[in-house]
Amino acid sequence: MATHDPLAIQDPSSFEKHIGTLFQNSNWEVIVPPANTRGYDLELRRDKLCVAVQIKNYTRKCSFADLEKFKSFLELPLAAKFTHAFFVSASGFSKNVLLDAEASRRERQEQKAQRDALAQQGGQPAPAQDETLPRANASANLVLVNYRNGKLEFPSLESSAAEVPPVERVRYIGVFTCKGGVGKTTTAAHLAGAFALMGHDVVLLDLDPDQNLHKLFRADLDDPGSDASLFVPAMVKGQMGTTITVLSHEQWDKSRQAGHTDLDAKIIICDCSPVLSENLPELIEKFDYCIIPTTLNPLGIAKNANVITRTFAHIRQINQKAEMFCLINSFDVGKAVEKKNDTLLTHLQKEIDHYARHDPKCRLIHPSQAKIRYSSALLYWGYHIIDGSPPQLAFREVAGRSYPRTDFLQLAEYLEEHTDIETLRHRGEA
Repeated sequence: MATHDPLAIQDPSSFEKHIGTLFQNSNWEVIVPPANTRGYDLELRRDKLCVAVQIKNYTRKCSFADLEKFKSFLELPLAAKFTHAFFVSASGFSKNVLLDAEASRRERQEQKAQRDALAQQGGQPAPAQDETLPRANASANLVLVNYRNGKLEFPSLESSAAEVPPVERVRYIGVFTCKGGVGKTTTAAHLAGAFALMGHDVVLLDLDPDQNLHKLFRADLDDPGSDASLFVPAMVKGQMGTTITVLSHEQWDKSRQAGHTDLDAKIIICDCSPVLSENLPELIEKFDYCIIPTTLNPLGIAKNANVITRTFAHIRQINQKAEMFCLINSFDVGKAVEKKNDTLLTHLQKEIDHYARHDPKCRLIHPSQAKIRYSSALLYWGYHIIDGSPPQLAFREVAGRSYPRTDFLQLAEYLEEHTDIETLRHRGEA
């Protein structure tokens, strides 16, 4: 639950002035933008730095959606003058926002260490890195700042984290589609990666006849019988990392029937067969939640969205309890297609709302709340099986950002907020 600082001034303009005063006291030059300026609240200058400041005085924790809106401004040409950015919150940040920030910080450290090591191998000292200069744009140099007890603090993940305790019941998530080419397997794998970053062990059940998850997570590509898994290092100092384990339905059944406890996962994500009738009914019955990814194009949603609603109906024939979500995948955020996106979204929302009149557990996740953006990282995910490198997710940063990591953490955050998955976290966690 968010804790709003009781010292925070309620009036937005007065609160912004107060934050400006705090920055002035820290030797920043504070510039107030002209009235009705959108995108940022204050401009800070010192030495070579030019910082855009966004200030939020919410009673809830700031979410990915809040952060992404600020980042979208920072990537516009009119924000080119900014080298860095501060996002100030009077109520803190969701844990997934902090996880993404910590993953970004660690990746920058790893990249610097690799550059230093390469320079040493070549007998030349590593070039000095001026940390005051931007790596890409201000979005890549975004810093989260808490307002607490009348002071500005830079939050750490450790201060908000707690161990993830065992829970009584496993949650099953099915990823379905009855149309190929919409990123079903990629969605299943990277949603598992997001939950792993959040501190959960995850089992990926590979129900697709092509067994692509086994191929993508198998360390020994020449041995079809070798284990398929991935270790995800912990983002919190002093905590253990987590695992993603890929199993066939037969392997999962055998392990459970034998009473094995070596699989501690409480989140089971199923990459289902695209032929709906080939999915085992006894497994579909277990699903608590189902995700149906689709692309936002005329063929992706089809007339009357029947590809999606047909999938809803098929699942509902077998499972009466599952909550079902339609997810927009490979979303193009370009301004040139904004109008077409709005038209297609309106059409899709209308059709799903119509269907939901008799099945209210079905809904569209609006892209403003969560979506998976088009990215070359996801398009080329799996290239490691060609070049022989170790299995990995498409969470590496490009130009200081990882859209896939951010998007899948935001999707996991959405699911937490709209289901009971959040109960998997420590009850005492803020």
